[in-house]
Amino acid sequence: MRGRVLLLLVAASATAQTALAQQVAAVVTGGPVTFPSPTVTDYNNGFVNDLTPLTYTLTLSTGAASTTTVAIHSTSTDLGGGKALADLQWRRGDLVAWNAMTTANVTVQSVQLTAGTPYANTIFFRTLLSWTADPPASHSANLVIAISVTTP
Repeated sequence: MRGRVLLLLVAASATAQTALAQQVAAVVTGGPVTFPSPTVTDYNNGFVNDLTPLTYTLTLSTGAASTTTVAIHSTSTDLGGGKALADLQWRRGDLVAWNAMTTANVTVQSVQLTAGTPYANTIFFRTLLSWTADPPASHSANLVIAISVTTP
């Protein structure tokens, strides 16, 4: 493993922005997102997966059906230690495509909610690894999960 150790700790916070006061409850669980020290297999695969994905649960308490959008971004411009922010990737639990983390909000999912029916999904994370580009270091970034509600 050539003495390389990568520990990435990503703190998660949730912000709820609602069009109508307290109409949608948003709960984010599972943080902080942490990555184990990578193994030789992880380096050979080019990535290491997080240990604790984030789960978001959305519940419309009252009112007409509304579209709720979940978005993600980082307030950090990099992961520290010379590691690019884009090396942190995320994907929605029901999809297979990975997305690079950015500093601008990126839609994770838009879902139509009906009153009293909770909806949940998961966000998985991984960080890209390189034998030659990742010196031993600890890395971190701040994540924001933003919730917005649009009512008809």
